[in-house]
Amino acid sequence: MTKLKKLLTILTSAAVLLSLTACSKTEETKTPEKQSLTFGMMGSIDSVPFVIAKEKGLFEKAGVDVTIETFKNSKDRDAAFQAGSLDGVICDEVAISLYQNADFDVKITGITDGDFMLVAGAKSGIKSLSDLKEKSVAISEKTSIEYTLDKILEKNSMSPKDVKKSVVPAIPTRLEMLNNGNVDAALLPEPFSSMAINSGGILLGSASNLASYPSVSAFTQKAIDDKSSEIQAFYKAYNEAVEYINSTPVTEYEDLIIKTVGYPENMKGKIKLPTFRKNTLPKDEEVQEAIDWCKDNNLITKNLTPKDVTNNIGVK
Repeated sequence: MTKLKKLLTILTSAAVLLSLTACSKTEETKTPEKQSLTFGMMGSIDSVPFVIAKEKGLFEKAGVDVTIETFKNSKDRDAAFQAGSLDGVICDEVAISLYQNADFDVKITGITDGDFMLVAGAKSGIKSLSDLKEKSVAISEKTSIEYTLDKILEKNSMSPKDVKKSVVPAIPTRLEMLNNGNVDAALLPEPFSSMAINSGGILLGSASNLASYPSVSAFTQKAIDDKSSEIQAFYKAYNEAVEYINSTPVTEYEDLIIKTVGYPENMKGKIKLPTFRKNTLPKDEEVQEAIDWCKDNNLITKNLTPKDVTNNIGVK
């Protein structure tokens, strides 16, 4: 009986060991569950590919669950981002520099395509950039809007000190002041710039013409570390959305643009989109220019480089 008990004990132990080993191997080979992404943005032309990717089921097709949160202003977006409610956002190179300076580790993972336009009021008498000297220009201070204005002026042999900057953070108010003649010109994103031009405003310059539009898409380093495959799928869907937009008449999705971007209904049939690019990173020199501008304007104290603020996870 003793020998029989010993034999049974050995056999039982072996069975348990085999069972544990099998479980362990099953756990090792088990595919990790996909995590969701939450992405924040404001209504702008830049947001169109992301919205199309969501509406057309391209994120789902790529294997990632994406929730898009839309904000009315950058302050609310930044609050949600820094609180950890968002994995990524549409922002700009100036904002990235400010995040990094505040030890909030966010990396540029892609470019976006839109525009900031410098528009003179219809009644201002301004016909060209040279007419802008000593005139008032409405901007949002210490942002990519002010950065773009400075670059437009500098690349046209003018100084930022040649104009009178009028700080008007709210974009709708900026447009209203321009149309009412309370300021001579304004730096505006779409759709507000097109609305100003359609009201008789004069286009003086734009970020796209300078090839220095500073808007980007970005994710926190934490999201990059924890959700790398999801972010790669996110940009795969983005690229498919870009292909769809560039090959499809705007009329096919115009209602969605009006709803998302905030165009008034009377702009229907007049909306023009840029040729969107598949995702890539901005050039190092462009990123460095934004960092240098922040440094020169005492917005940051850290000595940042493009490598400090970019990550190629979203680029094939």
